[in-house]
Amino acid sequence: MVKSVLNKNNYIFLPFLILLMFLAFIYPSQIKDYFEFIDWKTITVLISLLITTTAIKESSFFIKITERLIYKIDNEKKLALTLIILSSILSMFFTNDIALFIVVPLTLTFQTYLQNNLQKLVIFEAISVNVGAALTPIGSPQNLFLWHQWDISFVSFVVKMLPLFFVLFIFLILFSLIIFPSKKLSIKEFDRGTVLNKRLFYLSIPLLLLCVISVEFSFSFFALVVIFFIYLFFFKNILLRVDWLLILLFIIMFIDFHIVSQIPFVSSFITQFDLQDPGSVFTLSLFSAQIISNVPASIFMSKFSNDWFAIAYGVNVSGNGFIIGSLANIIAMRFVNTKKIWIDFHKYSIPYFAVTAVLVYIVFF
Repeated sequence: MVKSVLNKNNYIFLPFLILLMFLAFIYPSQIKDYFEFIDWKTITVLISLLITTTAIKESSFFIKITERLIYKIDNEKKLALTLIILSSILSMFFTNDIALFIVVPLTLTFQTYLQNNLQKLVIFEAISVNVGAALTPIGSPQNLFLWHQWDISFVSFVVKMLPLFFVLFIFLILFSLIIFPSKKLSIKEFDRGTVLNKRLFYLSIPLLLLCVISVEFSFSFFALVVIFFIYLFFFKNILLRVDWLLILLFIIMFIDFHIVSQIPFVSSFITQFDLQDPGSVFTLSLFSAQIISNVPASIFMSKFSNDWFAIAYGVNVSGNGFIIGSLANIIAMRFVNTKKIWIDFHKYSIPYFAVTAVLVYIVFF
């Protein structure tokens, strides 16, 4: 299992590892300080969050709910809206990549029993998890970092992000209503033999709440110890299914972009902009995330600005656009893994990104 996870995520991990090796060669004197460059509190919370959300996914609770819903849906537009909304809701609480690991395999399973082509729906599910994840501090790694970095309360973070989520979500629904036809679904009987692990689900929900509360009241390390050992003793297979490479990736990104932000020509380029202006910070965050993805962009921009609000809006809007804007996009497209899906993704994501980016800038900045 661990080996398969590594193989599947090499295409995300390797560029940042190569960058680290290059920086170590260019700036060897900084190697001794790497440990200090890492935000270990964020890493601690991320580990707790990944363990608990992976457990909830593995319990199959949401797969069982969706299997029941599918028989009540009679056309493609309703199916699309149902799964798009479900993707957004799941990503608010279980991170965008975990939400994809629940919804996309289920969508592709339905494809076997439908005459309708659902690959386009996978693209919209990728957009949807980025939209839903924007709302909460545990919806995505970049939000988790920003939440912890500026010590914002959970409720305050949600309140600040709610207007952005509202704009992104409303436009996503309007876009979906236009794109998906009201074509009749032809559903055959399919295997509903997924086994629900109630014990795992009911154990994991309070542990997820413990993870959130631990950040609010500053006992995240203690919470991680409790969460880790509970799963070790009762469901140790869950620990093997956690995406540990994502933790290592996050650690490497902390080091990479701490060093990059101190490179003179990079620092000079960024500081020539008015970083006291929220609009400038939003724009820089927006376009840097299109180049290096939203997680490293949030780390990078935090080195130059304390305006977490503008950074958060920029990197979350930028989750859609070019596929590199969010690692979740790449994960979703890899499920389908055809050349056409990568082209089709941009056919829908770039117009969505362009309209929402302009709209958010005009309304909020």
